[in-house]
Amino acid sequence: MSISITNSVYSEIVEALEGVKISLNDSIVTVEGPLGKLSKDFSHTGLILILEGRTLRIFSTKKGKRFKAMIGTVAKLVKNMMEGVLHGYMVKLKIVYSHFPVTVKYDKSHSTVYIHNFLGEKSPRCFKVPFKNIDISISGQDITVTGLDKNEVTQVAAMFELATKIKDKDPRVYIDGIYIVEKGLWRR
Repeated sequence: MSISITNSVYSEIVEALEGVKISLNDSIVTVEGPLGKLSKDFSHTGLILILEGRTLRIFSTKKGKRFKAMIGTVAKLVKNMMEGVLHGYMVKLKIVYSHFPVTVKYDKSHSTVYIHNFLGEKSPRCFKVPFKNIDISISGQDITVTGLDKNEVTQVAAMFELATKIKDKDPRVYIDGIYIVEKGLWRR
């Protein structure tokens, strides 16, 4: 099956960053760098991906703002993958309480986070971390989530915030919770 690039309606070009090796197998983009390797499958998008040396061309033969937006999304995801294998991503969170001292524990063997004594509750609030390539470090009132995939790192940080969401109380009085205070690249 041969598809002409001249028939494309929308297209975008992603250049591989220095120190990053990019490969394409069907619609699976694999990016390798000094920190590791990431792969993503883009077959569900309906876009056409072509690798020419160190340049990835993303284009669509269909019209519509949906396909134009999807090309930009796929290009940004590939750029985030390259930044991730070069520097990694980090999110810092802060444990805040005014009433009861909160303690957070991370069980790495079961990949479960336990939040003890939140608002004086007897049973801990807990959630499972669904990703294997995430590192969580807890020191005092600070939590740091690091990893190569930006989507995974920010999703775990959001799970911390959601686990300590307070309902049916005045937010001006009950400020207890775990909040994101900083996001960015892990190593520069």
